[in-house]
Amino acid sequence: MAGNSVPIFFGAKARTKKPPGIDVTTVTDISGSMQSYIDFITSVSTISALENALLAQGIGVLSSNRYSFMIGATNSNSTLAGIERFGTVNGVSQRWVPGQNVLSGTAVLPTIGPASGGNGEDMGQSWNLITGTSRSYLTGNERIIIAGSNEQSYNTPYVVGPPYPHRYVGIHSVLFSIVEPAGPNPVPAGVLSGFVYTTSAAGTAIYINGSTINYRSEVPVAKITATATVPSSGSTTPTLQVNIDQAKITNGAIYSIDISFPLLGTSLGTVLGQYLFETS
Repeated sequence: MAGNSVPIFFGAKARTKKPPGIDVTTVTDISGSMQSYIDFITSVSTISALENALLAQGIGVLSSNRYSFMIGATNSNSTLAGIERFGTVNGVSQRWVPGQNVLSGTAVLPTIGPASGGNGEDMGQSWNLITGTSRSYLTGNERIIIAGSNEQSYNTPYVVGPPYPHRYVGIHSVLFSIVEPAGPNPVPAGVLSGFVYTTSAAGTAIYINGSTINYRSEVPVAKITATATVPSSGSTTPTLQVNIDQAKITNGAIYSIDISFPLLGTSLGTVLGQYLFETS
């Protein structure tokens, strides 16, 4: 079946080439403290900016970039149909929303609100449902999950080697530390707020300096520590270390959920369009 092979990026030691397009699935924790993130990740302005950033890097020119939307799973809501939220394109409800339809205004993205009767925090179960099921992925498109969760009450193990693997881009409650010297490039201004695990050996550190994003490439993965912590919202329930580790395992990226969402949106476009892949 098309799209059923294991992509080359798993365990990769070198950068993979830019794909013709990407299939992006967003998964969000829908506990009450996540409403501002939900509004951000499902907004037309965010997806439009992401699409434009990808097109500027040549991704989505030969094959459509597509977007789908999910809430996190729970013990009582643990089916793919239960967590998917369809958008509409030209008035037709569908799983995948092409980027060109978002830009043209012919797509309506789903409205997702905070949970009633469940908090939708299970990122592991969500990963298993998404990556274990044929969801009509486009052959040749890179598959990406953008998962946002500031805390977790569930600890479902991530399935290893699923039939439809993705790169995991996590936005979680996380603390970063770095051991210097860390590669050939100087330390940029700002606070270390994210990391791209471009290969198993090296990646790109993301620094936030006020309203400026600085990228430091060729940073050894061994020099970076990303640790799960409790959210800044005041909850005493931390996120899970396995969520953070999933980004490393799949050559994805990890961000602190405490950075401003406009900067996060800008950085996602740069990371998905450039730093995950070869620049040539």
